[in-house]
Amino acid sequence: MDYKQTTTQKRVLFFDQIKALMIALVIATHALMAFLINWMGVRIPIEGSSDPLFGAVGSFFLVFCNTFYMCILFLISGYFVPRSVHKKGIARYLKDRLLRIGVPLLVGILLINNISFLLGRLSPASPLAKLSWSNIPFNHVVALWFLLVLFTFDLIYCAWVPLRGVRFSVDTTVPTPQLRTWLISAVILGLLELVMSTQVDLWAALRNSPLDGLGFQGMHIFTYAFLFLLGCKASFHRWLERLNTHLVVRWFRFSIASALCFLAISLVLTFNGSMSTEAGKLSLLGSFFSPFIGWGVIGYLLLWFQRNENRCGIRLANAGVDSFGAYIIHPLVLVVVLEAIGFIGLNHWLVALATTALGIMISFGITHQLRRIPLVARII
Repeated sequence: MDYKQTTTQKRVLFFDQIKALMIALVIATHALMAFLINWMGVRIPIEGSSDPLFGAVGSFFLVFCNTFYMCILFLISGYFVPRSVHKKGIARYLKDRLLRIGVPLLVGILLINNISFLLGRLSPASPLAKLSWSNIPFNHVVALWFLLVLFTFDLIYCAWVPLRGVRFSVDTTVPTPQLRTWLISAVILGLLELVMSTQVDLWAALRNSPLDGLGFQGMHIFTYAFLFLLGCKASFHRWLERLNTHLVVRWFRFSIASALCFLAISLVLTFNGSMSTEAGKLSLLGSFFSPFIGWGVIGYLLLWFQRNENRCGIRLANAGVDSFGAYIIHPLVLVVVLEAIGFIGLNHWLVALATTALGIMISFGITHQLRRIPLVARII
């Protein structure tokens, strides 16, 4: 009984701390998209800038974060599903998930996203400014693709439970997967990522549809499914709380070294002026290495936060509780902040940093205040 109480306290604290950090990184990368592509119609031009380093570093940061931050969120989500299904039963669990996922999804698509597109359309250099009203991407999922995919995974698990007669119980005698298992999974998923990234027409069609978010993230769907199911499996054996320290640290070093190699190649291609012609080959190589890089970062984050949860404190854990709501409302917050400071002539680095900081603080702050309302707290 003492062991169960201790691990439960630890799990709640460090998992929430990780969620807070990951959602903050999501907001940071979406702020950068306003410079690299556009964010909800807000486009801050960097073409002709005397600082090509900004675009190269920004693109690297976005791609690097994408190797792990959504992956670890699916892993953590899956980790809590079996015990929740066992505690509530399938019918009640799905009813609660419809409330906690369905309501934010509808509010996000119909209210937050649509208002964001309308405001973004008014910004200077907006790619939406020349579009007719019928062509403005109203009622698109954008960043809310995560909720659609997560609920789909929940349905798959709930369908699997009665078929296999699964009952939740913790067995810590089962050892954690070792190096050979991780290498095999990384290679298989790397090949799947590579194949999926070549389906250019499919992703282009999705990006022009209401499921536009899947056009940007759909090529990673097998990796997300694997990690969600791995999280479900890990909860039966507390694998995420019994990591092999030596293996995690070694793989993390490899991940960082690999990421830095990609950054060096990107910088060389950028300053040689050949990035436009070689970007496709680099992207394919990056797709294959994505699981190899992501695995190390995910493992190290889990290990570090377990060991330092008291140092990070309850405030970061509370931010993790607010992170779901911050994720829902951050598109609108970023549009407002970008339009407020993105076109006043500041250096791009300063704008990106200021937008990220303000976007994170405002999104989490608004959510924290909204959660004081009991009805809202039940949903987000």
